[in-house]
Amino acid sequence: MSSGPLVTPDPRVASRHSGTPGTGFRADIQGLRAVAVVVVILEHVLGWPAGGFVGVDVFFVISGFLITSLLLKEHDRTGRVSFADFYRRRVRRIMPMAVLVLVCTYVASSLLFLGDRFRSTAWDALWAGLFASNWRFASVGTDYWQTDGPVSPLRHYWSLSVEEQFYLVWPLLLVLVLHAAVRWGRAGSASQWATGAVLGAVVVGSIVFALWEVGHRPTVAYFSTFSRAWELGVGALLAVATPLLARIPAPARPAYQWLGLTGLAVSLFTVSAQTPFPVPGAILSVISAALVIAGGVGGQRLMFPLTNRAARYVGDISYSLYLWHFPLFVLIGAALPAGRHTVPILTLGGTALLSVLSYHLVEDPIRRSSWLEGRRTATPRRRTRTTLIRRAAGLTALAATVAVVATVTVRTPSPEVAAHPVAITSQDQLEAQIRTALDVAEWPVLTPPPGKLDRLVFTDGDGRGCRPAVPDGNDCAVTAPRPRRLAVVVGDSIGAAWLPLVRAALEPAGWVVRDLTYAGCPFLAADTVSPIDDITRSCPGHRETVRTLVTKLEPELVVVSNAYHQRFTKAGQRASLTEWEQATRTARERWLAAAGRIVALQPPPVGLDPRTCITRLSAPPDCISTLSQEDQSYGRVDRRVWSARGSWHIATADWFCVSERCPIFVGGVVVRRDRNHVTAEYARKLAPLLEEALVPVLAD
Repeated sequence: MSSGPLVTPDPRVASRHSGTPGTGFRADIQGLRAVAVVVVILEHVLGWPAGGFVGVDVFFVISGFLITSLLLKEHDRTGRVSFADFYRRRVRRIMPMAVLVLVCTYVASSLLFLGDRFRSTAWDALWAGLFASNWRFASVGTDYWQTDGPVSPLRHYWSLSVEEQFYLVWPLLLVLVLHAAVRWGRAGSASQWATGAVLGAVVVGSIVFALWEVGHRPTVAYFSTFSRAWELGVGALLAVATPLLARIPAPARPAYQWLGLTGLAVSLFTVSAQTPFPVPGAILSVISAALVIAGGVGGQRLMFPLTNRAARYVGDISYSLYLWHFPLFVLIGAALPAGRHTVPILTLGGTALLSVLSYHLVEDPIRRSSWLEGRRTATPRRRTRTTLIRRAAGLTALAATVAVVATVTVRTPSPEVAAHPVAITSQDQLEAQIRTALDVAEWPVLTPPPGKLDRLVFTDGDGRGCRPAVPDGNDCAVTAPRPRRLAVVVGDSIGAAWLPLVRAALEPAGWVVRDLTYAGCPFLAADTVSPIDDITRSCPGHRETVRTLVTKLEPELVVVSNAYHQRFTKAGQRASLTEWEQATRTARERWLAAAGRIVALQPPPVGLDPRTCITRLSAPPDCISTLSQEDQSYGRVDRRVWSARGSWHIATADWFCVSERCPIFVGGVVVRRDRNHVTAEYARKLAPLLEEALVPVLAD
């Protein structure tokens, strides 16, 4: 997941409004920021704790509290809020580091990624620079928990975009409420209640909308500003309520904060990718962060987990930590696809180094400078020759570090030129080509070009499902007269990907092949869950349409193929092997009884994604995967189910692997366009093998 420390003002600024005595520095908030960024980084890089992504919710609350406190403080002091000053401060605080990381990531991506992946990263950088990347990721259907495809190195900018969009509206709304209260003679506590009422409406409205959006558009809901506004609103409510919170008895304040820390710790281990987000998934972490902040209003006690020097320093550099860690993780992972332990070590070390350098040399000096100020409000610190030399040397070292990481990626030329694949005629010939691919050390010319894999889509409407169950699907009905030799292909996107193979094997022999597949909707007798909610809702109707067509048409041949590891409706969990077997067996016995012959075509073994592992730095051995035990277990179940009379199982692992080792290309042809979908070029290459496998089926 991508989340992170959102940019907020210095905690000492806000706490002065909230009545904290002394210097007013909120060390507890700085420590809370440190906890949040650390768990986010650990979850991204190490996958632990599972709920580490709730750190973004903590930062939304912190941001809402501090920014609103700053605005209220200015209004109390001057009777107005200067939007120009507010946005100048935001630009000075946010833009330098955000732009630095964007530029460095863009340069490194251009030297590492191929074709479409680089172009996609460039677009991500543009949208992130405009603080609209959350809508970019929502519009392209990004799954926040995506693990089976290329991940944008800039995906983490979504949370920064949400925050800045909120602050385009919230200061204006706050000023309008305060101005109206003063105009109506309701200043003081009355204006406080009016502001609280407006904020309460924003929070409630956002939660209600988030509940709807989670149910109807879960992928969009995660990135949606409207579904996230309530989290910033809770922090803002805390700022408005500081006069009340300051009355909390001193002995009770530590209890508030310890209770908040405990709740945050619980959320780290109880929230997971299966939890609906942002509601109700973020509620515990938001309430917990609010308790920590509320407990520190009006006076602080020493809370070692939050107020020690280490925690405060990590809180200071949290923005830099957040911005650097995710690009480094993705870029290093792409450069070292086989570095299971090396990637986390390099990511954590590189993040720490770059964050310390960029904080002291870029972020903090610019934040404290008078850049963008219309006039000097204070006497600038005297810059000695030594100081200037030290900063120049530090910036040079920072740029050199990034340049070395980026330019080292030019070692291998891009395998962009398409080759003419050599057709195969037997399994022995294919095995020889696989062994050759396993032994080569340099990239040959490949087809389809690796840089264009992102553009590969199903053709002729394949995988679109059947109308009327799927409004935008295909008209699957077979018009009269019915073909003498009719074959239909059913299943999800795996079945759709096999269509070029089935057509190449059957159509030259006079068969008519009809596509009845629906990507994301496996042909199983069970309710399944797709990452795309529209598919989940349309899937049962599509299956019923296919069942009706098979019963009516009585095709001579049905080819079925589904992806393994399906999620069933029950809690959205992956189906067990027993559940998979039962759903498959029921589909065969009850849904396909009218078919003449049934062939189950095993899905390709899941492997490395060529869009991720084929880079300018990688070599063919970096993209070799192994046949997993899960794939083998599902394969055994498939053979058992389809061994009944009238059905056959065609194993395909030997079409991709030798001795359980599977290359990313065979005979110059890329075998998969992602982790488990065969390319059309490789599918057609395998046609002679399918023809051979169908001989006993069609002769029976």
